[in-house]
Amino acid sequence: MIRANLLKVWQESVPLLLVRRGIQAHSTSAMRRRFCSSEQRGALAVTRFWQPRRYYSADLRSTARTCWRCRQSTSQTGVLCDNAQCATVQPVGSATYFDVLLGKSATFDVDIAQLRRRFLRLQQAVHPDSFSQREDTERQLAEAQSAWINHAYATLKDPLQRAHYLLELSGRAVREEDQVTNPELLMEVMEMREQIEAATNSEQIATLQKHNEAEIAAAIRELSQAFAAGNLDAAQREANRLQYLRRAGQAIHAWEPGKRVVVPH
Repeated sequence: MIRANLLKVWQESVPLLLVRRGIQAHSTSAMRRRFCSSEQRGALAVTRFWQPRRYYSADLRSTARTCWRCRQSTSQTGVLCDNAQCATVQPVGSATYFDVLLGKSATFDVDIAQLRRRFLRLQQAVHPDSFSQREDTERQLAEAQSAWINHAYATLKDPLQRAHYLLELSGRAVREEDQVTNPELLMEVMEMREQIEAATNSEQIATLQKHNEAEIAAAIRELSQAFAAGNLDAAQREANRLQYLRRAGQAIHAWEPGKRVVVPH
């Protein structure tokens, strides 16, 4: 019965990721082969990590799904079944990090203290150590939820990762390895590199660090304004700039007299 229920969850939620020891991505056909060939090992935990979407999931909090165990209705954003007599760990659903950790639609401005409190409550609810003696299915689901929640928290608490996530939700691909192509930003990169290379003492480096930190704060404010206005082009430009400023800060921190300066761009 449990296996049948899980297979129904899988059918309703494709494409999924199959979670065993870690997190691995599979195509739908590959997952079907993996799922159906594992009968001797019992039912496997199934989950679904977020996929970049071109909209914000403002309505997910009011919709429901079916608990794989008790078959009762439960929320899309809950990590446990809403039925108090069941309270079974649920597969990771289609909700965004914002839906689950903050109970709100996607927005750049977040209350970090609230985010931290919600993260700790959710982690306590699905911590793998609490499920070490449970059946494999629920234990693996707890591991999947715990990993997802950890990644969601790490993403939302950092302004740059949060900006990248928002852009990806809006259909804008962002890669960490993207090179700077904006002419003005390229000039800023070159000037910063020259200033770091020209520094001869720690006082000069401290001045550069203070300036860079001020620029980072300004970039974060610009990101907030761009997302609030729905200006994704401006948001992407500022996200690229913030990424560069972070890298420049790393170069400043690693500065040593006579050492070649490397500011990746």
